[in-house]
Amino acid sequence: MLKPLSAYRPAGNKAHLVPSRSVDAYSPAQLYDKLQNNPYSFLQIIRPETEILMTNEDRFERIRLRLDQFIAAGVFELDQETSYFLYEQSVDGRTYTGIIGLLDVNQAKIHLHEKTLESRENLFAEYLKTTGFQAEPVLVFGKASQRQRDIVSEVKKGRPTFDFYTTNEIGHRLWTVSSNLCKELQKALQGQQDYFLADGHHRYGSTCKVAKALTGNEAAQHILTMYMDEEDIGIDSFERWIDTTGLDIELKVFENSFTIAKKTNGFESMDADLELFLEGQWYSLNFTEEVDKSMPPAYLMSEVLEPIFGIIDAKKDKRITYIHQEPFDQSSVMLTKGLDLGFRLPPVSVEVLKKTALEGGTMPPKSTYIEPKLRSGMLLHLFK
Repeated sequence: MLKPLSAYRPAGNKAHLVPSRSVDAYSPAQLYDKLQNNPYSFLQIIRPETEILMTNEDRFERIRLRLDQFIAAGVFELDQETSYFLYEQSVDGRTYTGIIGLLDVNQAKIHLHEKTLESRENLFAEYLKTTGFQAEPVLVFGKASQRQRDIVSEVKKGRPTFDFYTTNEIGHRLWTVSSNLCKELQKALQGQQDYFLADGHHRYGSTCKVAKALTGNEAAQHILTMYMDEEDIGIDSFERWIDTTGLDIELKVFENSFTIAKKTNGFESMDADLELFLEGQWYSLNFTEEVDKSMPPAYLMSEVLEPIFGIIDAKKDKRITYIHQEPFDQSSVMLTKGLDLGFRLPPVSVEVLKKTALEGGTMPPKSTYIEPKLRSGMLLHLFK
């Protein structure tokens, strides 16, 4: 069951300045600007070290030291009472709401749909053991009860603890759930049995490793988590753009498997099995024969990428460039990068994601682009 937590969070007058995306999400120029001009950014804590002779442990200890300095300076404050938090993100006309708390990694039924890299899990486990804090919730979803939804609506009637927009025009609101509603919400969440991990597979795997290594540390057995109703989770696709250097790809190579028509509708939704950009034009492609259409990345791989382009491993093949599939035409940008052939895919459904996870399966690489994308440093779970 999702449990309330006693969180460290930014002081109210600095709430809009502290949370950040991951370091990798910023260009070098953007990172430099943030570090130079915002002394309260969480990037100041997690910024990459430039001293090449430092060990990982030295780097991670320095990160913890900087966090301790932020706490001592009052940038982060500890909530004395445990509580749930309600977080709402508004982006591009869509609103996402979730409940933030803690899940016990030894007890919660958390179902995964992606494989992780052991080396990356081990590195992040080392990071967690040294720094002793979690700064970004993993994102899970499940089927919410009507009572949960009613309590969420009631919480939103109150004044948010944080309410701000970031420079990329994304709205962030956070409510601290009152003690009375916290008890009600805890009761409502007791019936939640299964959680499906939407985002944060490596962080979850690393936390499990840390929990096993620190068995006597109760706080280390828990992972900072945002739980969403499955009806509210956002699942988009990734476009695949192919480097066709050395290949002569013409539209006729697709005629054996698809009926082809020039795309005439907009980009807000898809009514075809695939959309193809070729020779400066978007086309709608529909299979001529019966194909399992539940997993678009899988049928693109088996019916197109492998037989036509000779791509065997979609995760490692350098000819593929993945970009978030937006509700507008991105071909002009890709053409400037020298990529003149691309595919758009229908999104994978929540039902298929759940079915894959429950069966212990693995989805193809870049099968889902999950929203919301959560920020680091909005709430902290310290376990040492």
